[in-house]
Amino acid sequence: MSTSNAISDAHTDPGARATDIAAAAAAPVPRRPAALVPMSVIAITFVSIALLLVNASLLIINTAGTMDSSEQYARSYEIKRSLTAFQSTVATAESGQRGYLLTGQSAYLEPFLRATRGWRAEIERLRELASTNGGTEQTPRLKDLDALEAMTASAVSRLEQTIAQTGQPGPSGDADVAGTDWATAGMDQVRGLIDRMMQDEDTRIEALRGEVLHDMWLTVGIAVFTTVLTVGVLIGLQALLRRYGAARARAEGALLEANQRLNREVEERTAELTELSQHLIRVAEEEKARLARELHDTLGSNLTAINMDLNWISKRLASENVELRERLQRSLQMLSDTVELKHEVIEGLRPSHLDNLGLAYAMRSHCREFTRRTGVPCDVDVLEDFDDLDPSWSIALYRIAQEALTNVTRHAKAQSVRVQLVREEEGIRLRVIDDGMGIPEGAATRPKSHGLVGMRERMRQIGGAVRFSPSTGQRGTVVDAFIPHAAPVGQR
Repeated sequence: MSTSNAISDAHTDPGARATDIAAAAAAPVPRRPAALVPMSVIAITFVSIALLLVNASLLIINTAGTMDSSEQYARSYEIKRSLTAFQSTVATAESGQRGYLLTGQSAYLEPFLRATRGWRAEIERLRELASTNGGTEQTPRLKDLDALEAMTASAVSRLEQTIAQTGQPGPSGDADVAGTDWATAGMDQVRGLIDRMMQDEDTRIEALRGEVLHDMWLTVGIAVFTTVLTVGVLIGLQALLRRYGAARARAEGALLEANQRLNREVEERTAELTELSQHLIRVAEEEKARLARELHDTLGSNLTAINMDLNWISKRLASENVELRERLQRSLQMLSDTVELKHEVIEGLRPSHLDNLGLAYAMRSHCREFTRRTGVPCDVDVLEDFDDLDPSWSIALYRIAQEALTNVTRHAKAQSVRVQLVREEEGIRLRVIDDGMGIPEGAATRPKSHGLVGMRERMRQIGGAVRFSPSTGQRGTVVDAFIPHAAPVGQR
């Protein structure tokens, strides 16, 4: 295959490679699962929360009712104890009165007097318990207490009258037997009312016990029901979440696999395009060198022969033939210009100074030619010859300097340029610094910036790198190319 055919094929392949990359990018990729939780999971979560709130509310209501019933239950027992104490006080008064009348001993008067003075305090205690009991039971209790207070006052009054009307108490005394029977009848009425009130409290206690048990079982039932229901809902929620998590994991796995596959394809295509680009650079340099040699060998010899023939004719042309001599001189001048143009074309294709005199001399020569053509001063800072460099390094550094100076001519509008080529401890560094307009933001990474892309590819081909940055004072541009000594041999 000829060199031109190789270049043609190389230019055809990038389109195919780009098509492959586009096809790979357009291939269906599994969709990433939505980050939001499904509505079914959200609904079940809200149902679970609602059930827990209902359960808590019912428990609070039933617990409050149970506590109220328990309080009434305890108060009824307290009323029973107070009624028992009141009954004991009344019995003490009655027995004290009988003992005093039968024996005449004043020792029986002390418990009698204590009982007659203390029963009203017992009534007040009962009234306090009944009045703070609340509910519909307040009025019957208070009515019974009012009746009990009246009966007790009447009975105690009869006991006191009996003692007062007895002149001489004792076995031989004149005890008022009729008054005593009358007082006993009054006490029997008091005891009967107390018994009935205690029976009422027993009835209330039984009713409250039933309410407490009912509330307790209702609370337990509600708690068990809502707990079982909530556990069932949570189990369902867990199953949904597990299924959702498994589906999400499968989707993410498929997406990751697709992304990895796409990345591998892109990396492979990128590597192929990079290799192709570097191959094009090598082929282009070889083709330029071949064309330069052919121009130098073929066209150069032809032009030299033409020049010799024209000079021979000029020497033998009669001096009086002025018009013909002028035309011949114009032809010689055009031939000289053509030779100079041929030299410039050859130097542009493959600088002879680079192959014959080395990189340092080629840099200085190109900068002198740049100043001659543009009028922009170009300061060259190259302190050694760099004759030991690999030819691929030399041509790459020369082409980068050439492209950088071309960009200065076309775009920078610089007043001065400085080219530095130095050998550092870790490698070879080339800097081209101008004081022009600088590179617009984002232009260094723009795909259509072919000159900058070409510089990067040349450096990548030999294991180096190139950076573009503003110069000191944020005006102008610095093209910084660096080739490490440790660059792989295969890339040189």
